[in-house]
Amino acid sequence: MWPLTTFTIGFRGLMVIHKVETVEPNYFEIGVLNDPNHSLRINTIKNGMLAETTFLSRPDPDDPDEIRTWAIEVDNPLVKGVSTYKHTPPDFVRKEHSDEKDFRWITELEELFPGIEGELKTDEFTPVLRVHDGIFYTRVKSPRLSKVVNGASEDFGYIAAVVACDIPILSSGSVRLVEQSPETPATLFTFEPDENTIYEFANIPSDEAGHAEPEDAMYSSAAADPADDACRFDHFKSYYQLFPNPDERPKICFRKLDGPPAPDPATCGAVGTGGIKAPFGGG
Repeated sequence: MWPLTTFTIGFRGLMVIHKVETVEPNYFEIGVLNDPNHSLRINTIKNGMLAETTFLSRPDPDDPDEIRTWAIEVDNPLVKGVSTYKHTPPDFVRKEHSDEKDFRWITELEELFPGIEGELKTDEFTPVLRVHDGIFYTRVKSPRLSKVVNGASEDFGYIAAVVACDIPILSSGSVRLVEQSPETPATLFTFEPDENTIYEFANIPSDEAGHAEPEDAMYSSAAADPADDACRFDHFKSYYQLFPNPDERPKICFRKLDGPPAPDPATCGAVGTGGIKAPFGGG
């Protein structure tokens, strides 16, 4: 029997995840939002503790020579192709579902804004990361959350705070983060697969900014007193940059159910666009 290792990478922060199904073989794309208050990094976690943080330089969206598509390159995956983990029976109820690893905990933009997926500006991600192998699932489920719509709260249930991908590989294999170039791709990061090591691809608040209110908030406070504004610290507003007419959409954010407005990493999570089957940007 060949020795095996499971390579695990989690995705956390402001990014949009979907499965490309218009080409064979299918693959996953993770579009990273270009938010000035967030930084892109890889966290290396060994034996359950943060061991190292590597900051990544985003491609310049205004430079046509910059390669804006990256990929996870895997040597010797045990099974090629991508899939999602979904619990059976197939029904999924966000407030009641029992399986914490079900991929469907991810917050779908179409679920919040019906009809939005056909309008999204998907050519502005920097970068787009492509993953061609592995099983996608929820790694960390949030606490129970309220959805705040134009200042009014309602029980929403739970979301995926962290989505992850497990890739079983032969122990002799290696994994790299590379630029997806038609020529020899540049290696941006080399992973070291090990059963006691996982990685996190994160687009999270800069150390200097913390979870403070962004200066360029995509919509302004609707509350008379900013201290009472549940959306003041929430970073979901950053997704509005993908909308062609953000002011015409309901003002939505999330907070812990019955909790005070405060910074919360669980609500600064990735979202999904399961209805988009073609690559981001159309190519």
